[in-house]
Amino acid sequence: MSRYCLVVLQTPLVAQDLALTLADLTGAIPILAERIEDAMEKLADLRPGALLYAFVHSDAAALRESPLGSFVERLGARLVLLGHAAEMEAATGAGHDNWPVLALPFGPAQVAELLDRCPPLSTEGG
Repeated sequence: MSRYCLVVLQTPLVAQDLALTLADLTGAIPILAERIEDAMEKLADLRPGALLYAFVHSDAAALRESPLGSFVERLGARLVLLGHAAEMEAATGAGHDNWPVLALPFGPAQVAELLDRCPPLSTEGG
């Protein structure tokens, strides 16, 4: 089974950089989406265990209200939040549902450290 990593980010250059870094570090095929709704469409046919990580530019409250958070977790993937609101939630300890946060700006070293600290939830099907 092919393995995938999702990047939901409206900044194309940053999204592409993150996707390439994830592909290098995990060997997974990147899936890029600018919006949560786009991501849902792109993930619709994936089976549990196929998605390793979902890096989503969102705060925890908005992600809890969207279907993406629960859908990604049903697929067995690790959710990682991006963006100022998520960083502020993590800094205050408020409401980030134990989802790790990748602080911007980041480089390959920060992504590698996060992947080491937060392995995929599911390792089946690999």
